[in-house]
Amino acid sequence: MRLLKIIFIKAWVVLVWIFRFIVRTITSFFRFINKKKRRAIPFYLVCAYFLFVFILIAISGDSEYQKVLPDKRVNDVTELNPVMVGKIVQPHSVDDIVDAIRSTTGPISIGGGRFSMGGQTAFENSLHLDMRQFNKVLDLDVEKKQVTLQAGIVWRDLQKIIDKEDLSVKIMQTYANFTVGGSISVNCHGRYVGHGPIISSVIALKIVTSDGEVVNASRQENSELFRAAIGGYGGVGVIAEATLQLAENVKVERRTELLNVEDYLTYFDENVRNDSTVIFQNGDLYPPDYEVINNVSWRTSERELTDTTRVTPEGETYWLEPRLVNVVSWGDFGKWVRKKIIDPYVYKSESVVWRNKEASYDVAELEPSSREKQTYVLQEYFIPVKRITSFIPKMRDVFEKYDVNVINVSLRHAYPDKESFLSWADEEVFAFVVYYKQGTDVKSREKVKEWTVEMTDAILSENGKWYLPYQPHATQQQFYQAFSSAPRYFEVKHQFDSLNRFTNKLLDKYDPSQSNSIELKKGQIPGYVRAEEQTILTVPEWYLVFNPKEYADWLESGNNPSDFPYYSSIDEYWKLYDRSIKLASSAYPPNDEYITMLNVIGVSVTMEYAGKMIYENTVGRVFGWFANEEISTQERTIMEAQRAYSNFIYHTAWYEFEFLPWIGKVWRQRDESSASWLRKWERTLFFTFEFTLKAGYAQLIEWAARASYEEPVTDIYVSASSVEDIQPTSDLKIIAAEGNEYILAITRWGAFTETMLTLTSSNMIIRDIGGNDEIAVSVILNKDQDLEFSDAEILYTSELVTQPDQKRMVVLMNVDDLLPFIRSMKRSSSTIEHIFDY
Repeated sequence: MRLLKIIFIKAWVVLVWIFRFIVRTITSFFRFINKKKRRAIPFYLVCAYFLFVFILIAISGDSEYQKVLPDKRVNDVTELNPVMVGKIVQPHSVDDIVDAIRSTTGPISIGGGRFSMGGQTAFENSLHLDMRQFNKVLDLDVEKKQVTLQAGIVWRDLQKIIDKEDLSVKIMQTYANFTVGGSISVNCHGRYVGHGPIISSVIALKIVTSDGEVVNASRQENSELFRAAIGGYGGVGVIAEATLQLAENVKVERRTELLNVEDYLTYFDENVRNDSTVIFQNGDLYPPDYEVINNVSWRTSERELTDTTRVTPEGETYWLEPRLVNVVSWGDFGKWVRKKIIDPYVYKSESVVWRNKEASYDVAELEPSSREKQTYVLQEYFIPVKRITSFIPKMRDVFEKYDVNVINVSLRHAYPDKESFLSWADEEVFAFVVYYKQGTDVKSREKVKEWTVEMTDAILSENGKWYLPYQPHATQQQFYQAFSSAPRYFEVKHQFDSLNRFTNKLLDKYDPSQSNSIELKKGQIPGYVRAEEQTILTVPEWYLVFNPKEYADWLESGNNPSDFPYYSSIDEYWKLYDRSIKLASSAYPPNDEYITMLNVIGVSVTMEYAGKMIYENTVGRVFGWFANEEISTQERTIMEAQRAYSNFIYHTAWYEFEFLPWIGKVWRQRDESSASWLRKWERTLFFTFEFTLKAGYAQLIEWAARASYEEPVTDIYVSASSVEDIQPTSDLKIIAAEGNEYILAITRWGAFTETMLTLTSSNMIIRDIGGNDEIAVSVILNKDQDLEFSDAEILYTSELVTQPDQKRMVVLMNVDDLLPFIRSMKRSSSTIEHIFDY
């Protein structure tokens, strides 16, 4: 205790000393400043100036603006695969699905519970069908033990209904949060003994194809479509309805036994395989040694229930389970704690529950508090039953080589599936369900890809397969070696989906028809994809191009520079900034780097305009009284400089403009006019000061830009179709062509807008720009003029600070509407100011 007091006293003394040192330093500084007026006056003037700038920023902008763009990002439970889709539709009926499909001509993706972990539920710029509201039970035949339902229903909601009739799901995953349609699409399995994948319990499907037709599919009707849809990952159509075979709900009792790996198969054959009383079974293979398996079996029982819950309720608070998973993820010590302490405690008590209770686990019991830096992911390997003892050492070697943080490996038995084209069980297999933890950074993700490819080779060496709902890291060669019926699957897919509308990351990678497609070529172009939010965020940046043009127009019109609305210009920048930030706040991931840049240039322009505002309304206005109707040659050269600057920055970064030569040009001019010599010299000196400061600041910014950023991308890439030949120009190049489909490279910045304006005479259809399906455009209208184009969303209207009779309207539209929009604006005599190319 005495030692703690001594430490506390010493710490307090140090803090007091630091505080007194800071106070003395500040006091000494102000004493030094205030000793002489030649130091005090400039110091306080600078302080006043910065206070003035701070106040200008504080009172400018549009804090009341509340419009936000909808979030169209679709991600999966791992949060590793965000995909920006074009439109999200939540159907409630089959007609809703049909209408959504027929309303578009582009790609379609389908999502349910979003537990597939590799981009199987989404595709860039696609129409995304979120099936979770399509969730009704349509018919329940208790005698036949059959149910017909909408595919968006989750298993737990189905369980709550059929439990009342003492019925249970025949085959499903361990957790009940998945949608039925999603489970059928991945041909799921569970811990059910005596069964294989879910296809064996599916009686019939109702599928909506890519042209909006509703087709019935079963083993007797459209059988190939049936075989392609189950385990087909949404590639042949939308599974709208399904009829499933059910089972009886019974009481089940848990039994466990620890086994060495080499004894597991014998134990399974003698105690599980042919025992009809075993409903659920799995074996937990303990990492990091992978030598011992905890066999967990649930058998039918007549004993009294230890838990009377019929179906696991929703909304339970699982505070302990995620923390235990986190403990296991600590490393080898965590694995030891699980094997020696956690599991013995969990399994020591007897457990007799309803089958529906054991089949209705909630994934919330595994969900960590955050997946920002670390996330939990699944992989699954299907190994022929006789080869598991030879596979396990190979699996262990890969995990050890790459230091994979494996939490659990669960072994589950499955009988063969000879029906689905992408069957993962051509023969009797054990599924190795691997639950592991990985980082979300790029390096960690690349490491996972590396060891997954190596693991896939180990799987293939044992004539095994892997489950496709997870990250699609396997090479095309590995994929076709394992899934030999995949070519037939893709044949059926293209029969029912000839335009390849139903797609996702998995199908896009392995579909042989995409091997030479425009879509594949896009992915091979560095810099093809641009961040879509920048079409919104770049608007205030471009205002610093528009406003200098207004200033140049103002001077050339003979207006007094002192009358230019400097504060309105500052206010307009911060209004555009506030609106852009608000619009993008929910729809896109944070773009902190770009927002920081907008803040830097916003403060810079505020400082510049604040200085000009002070000068022009004091010194500048006084000297303006001496001006006569004629202006000097120097002033005309200054106007030329301002026009040259405004034209230059429309195409090139402002800091690349050569300011200093213009100063020399002004000073070299010989003035033979009768303009006021006082005004001439005042304008010349002020211009010299302004451009000298800009030249110095530009040099600093250029140095910083070269040190901080990669070489700038000078082209924006456009995917388009055209039945006419596209003629290249200096600003438009053809990168790839396939039939009527093109990839174009168009020079960015001002040239992009100019090029787009010239393309309106063609019949081109734009598919995407920079990998995006939406783009912002600013158009200049008369104050009382309305926008006559229904497919453009008005984001906001802003001011032209020097032209009160006009307004700037910023709109957002789909890229395929861009050329029709430009044509419409030309007909209405409106001016396309700029197309914001990300």
